[in-house]
Amino acid sequence: MKIKFLISFVVFAITVQTFAQNAYVSPVDQDLAIKSIVLVPTTDNIGGIYSRPVEEQLRQQLNEDKQWSLVNFPKNLEIKSELLDESPAQVQKLLQAAKSNAALTTKIIRGPRGISITMTLFVGREGYPLLQETLVDYKGFDTADIKTQASILLNNIKNRMPFRAEILSRRGQQVTLNLGSNYGLKTDSRVSVVQIIKINRHPKLNFMVSTEKEVLGRVKLFKVEPYLSFGYIELEKDAGVIAVGSKVMPDEFVKYSTPVTTPSGKILTDITTRPDKDVAFGDDPKEWAPEPPPQYGKVEVLAGFSSYSQNVKLTTPSAQSISGNANLAPNLLIRGELWLNPEWFIGASLRQAVFSIDNSLSGSSPGSLNESMSQYSVTGGYNFLLSNDFFGPKIQLSAGYQDTNFKIDDSTPVAFTSNKYGGLLISLGGSFPLGPEIPMELGGKFDLFMNPTMSESPNSGSGTSSTINSFSFFGTYRLKQKFAIKGELLFENFSSDYKASADRSTVSHKMTTFLGGIEYLF
Repeated sequence: MKIKFLISFVVFAITVQTFAQNAYVSPVDQDLAIKSIVLVPTTDNIGGIYSRPVEEQLRQQLNEDKQWSLVNFPKNLEIKSELLDESPAQVQKLLQAAKSNAALTTKIIRGPRGISITMTLFVGREGYPLLQETLVDYKGFDTADIKTQASILLNNIKNRMPFRAEILSRRGQQVTLNLGSNYGLKTDSRVSVVQIIKINRHPKLNFMVSTEKEVLGRVKLFKVEPYLSFGYIELEKDAGVIAVGSKVMPDEFVKYSTPVTTPSGKILTDITTRPDKDVAFGDDPKEWAPEPPPQYGKVEVLAGFSSYSQNVKLTTPSAQSISGNANLAPNLLIRGELWLNPEWFIGASLRQAVFSIDNSLSGSSPGSLNESMSQYSVTGGYNFLLSNDFFGPKIQLSAGYQDTNFKIDDSTPVAFTSNKYGGLLISLGGSFPLGPEIPMELGGKFDLFMNPTMSESPNSGSGTSSTINSFSFFGTYRLKQKFAIKGELLFENFSSDYKASADRSTVSHKMTTFLGGIEYLF
């Protein structure tokens, strides 16, 4: 019995020694074991407007983290957090005072182009930064939005760590690790157990560029909880080399499709030599490339109908009012816009309408008069972009010239005259998309005319003063990247007042037009 006990004791001692020898952990791997983390006070350049809420957001996120334990920042420690990147000694001092394995700093700068955030994770006895995430010139200024961006940066740092979890315990072949279904692990998933051998750092900034790892073994999971997993060791480099604190990486490999090979085993990389090329690629196969977005301008072709009315107040031979109306006056509009750059543009439009109205002047003939309306304009303007996206919400300010000619048949005695309106205009417009999931855009435009003029034929014998009012609303539905359906509702009023010596006192043209058609962007 004593001999059996002695043999068992020797075997146990040898096993323990073997496990102890095999459980060697490199100093680099030990440095990366983050049990606790200290949150350095967040700084900004605008009096804490962003730093305070962002720090609270990060504190809450770290308190909820199941792998890192948040410790308090030492109260009496005097360090300049914005200079920690350049002072490893200060980082070492901070980690020793806080009794922490890691430190997280966040700097927020508001500049003329937007918000910039720099988040740095310091780990290890040398005091060097391990990882750094940045957000540059972000256009959002809402506090809640900035908190969200800071939270994303912290998640990015955790995802860039050279490992995802650690072995918490080992009993025989069974192990427990601090990673679960929240990361996407499932029952029967396999994870690799690794040891970090070396950290390759940036030659100047010292943060991690890459790491060198040694694979120690593989674990197959048989039970997965939200934050914990349990598994059996399938493979192990040496007996006992997988131990508490060993680093875990889910199996993440590059996957390739099954290659096409010749009978001799050669892999065919040229698609034109594949035996199924005719079926898979067809004639003259070409590499797929995404369609480039429109960048030069757009052209619109719209057609529709107008509700038109003309009203005239005559003074001779007797004071009376006459009017003519057309309910469905056909219209055709061609409009183009050339983008010089994302801000500046030039535009032009041409519009035609034909219709007939009744001659309501008693004793005048013919009884029905044919009338046409022709209009052209040339403008140049500036886009005030409300976001980084050219096709996002914008305000347009433009100026140019517009000419509108109402030409009508002659009548005896004269009832209606042909009127030609022209003048400089200033336009204010805007548009906004309804969202990425709804490919629609709504907008409107208002035209202000500066001292418009009116000439007529035949001449009534006296000068006039004129006004023009015009505004519109439109909507587009994007069918493809370069094609859209557009609808537009246009309201126009042209009016003139004559001097006392004329044979009429006022004339006005009112048009309400609905147009629909296509928009092509190029």
